[in-house]
Amino acid sequence: MCAGSFMVVNASGRASGQKAHLYMPTLKENDTHCIDFLYSLSSRDGASPGTLNVYIKVNGGAQGNPVWNASDTVTEGWVKAELAISTFWPNSYQVIFEAVSVQGHPGFIAIDDIRVLAHPCRK
Repeated sequence: MCAGSFMVVNASGRASGQKAHLYMPTLKENDTHCIDFLYSLSSRDGASPGTLNVYIKVNGGAQGNPVWNASDTVTEGWVKAELAISTFWPNSYQVIFEAVSVQGHPGFIAIDDIRVLAHPCRK
């Protein structure tokens, strides 16, 4: 399964609503999986630099609405998140991470240690 992917977005000096995407490889699995990752939204002034969204694109269709998001400022360390994904054959899916900046709020939006695990989430 996928392991070791990361993304860091410097939101400083960006216009509000600018986006960066990280596309995971398309997976074709017939089971419930857990996607876990670490994320951080940080800034020196304590204001959130933007939003981190996660989308699940099924069978190459539309991106749709986020299945998860975070927009609070995390000032110390990383926060772990888990997402349960269930698909049934012959469906395929793709996980898309999206960072969206907020104008006038310098800082970083980061994700790390993205893993797709071949078992249900523990939480």
